[in-house]
Amino acid sequence: MKKLKAFSTILIFAFGFFVVGCESTKNYGYKGKHPDYLVLVNKMHPISVDYAKSLDLVTVDTVYDDETAEIEKATYGAYLSLQSALEKQGIEIGIDSAYRSVEYQERIMLDFTEKYGEEYARNTVAVPGTSEHHTGLAIDIVPKVNGEWKWENEDMMQLPELFSRIHKELPKHGFILRLLKGKEKITGYSYEPWHIRYVGSVEVAQEITDSGLVLEEYLEEFK
Repeated sequence: MKKLKAFSTILIFAFGFFVVGCESTKNYGYKGKHPDYLVLVNKMHPISVDYAKSLDLVTVDTVYDDETAEIEKATYGAYLSLQSALEKQGIEIGIDSAYRSVEYQERIMLDFTEKYGEEYARNTVAVPGTSEHHTGLAIDIVPKVNGEWKWENEDMMQLPELFSRIHKELPKHGFILRLLKGKEKITGYSYEPWHIRYVGSVEVAQEITDSGLVLEEYLEEFK
């Protein structure tokens, strides 16, 4: 999603009200001094009000001209390591999206609602307050193919072999592929080959990847 349309105050208020009314069923998240790299944020576990206070965000370039994004500092360091390793394999990736405030997520929700309808938007876009992008630890990456950035979701879905190579490199730099095929009922979202998540260490990322579990399952079983 490259650009966002103008948004409606009424819809934003409605989505914001929904989030305020949600309550997390488990105490995953804010530790008080630094981000919890295994924080769980999904449809059942909204971001805590205090979580953003724990983030050390840095501003970085995206693949779009004159557009920047914010990302948690350690996550960005790990991303640069991943990017460098992939470049050595002839694969170029860039950042499409990283940290999102609740207000920004509201605009994305409205944009998709206006473009595709409310049902599609709710099945595709996280309700504001429940997006993993609020953590600063999630990145939507895009690959460059034949000199062009492939930022449209439908275009990236046509690149399974390229993303397979990218995915093999993820745990070596502390990342996991967050939304796996066959796990839609658990994560609440369809498979997204571009959505990666930093989990704090190579060891944890490799353990989660080798297990075949998504983060929800891993936390339930091991944390």
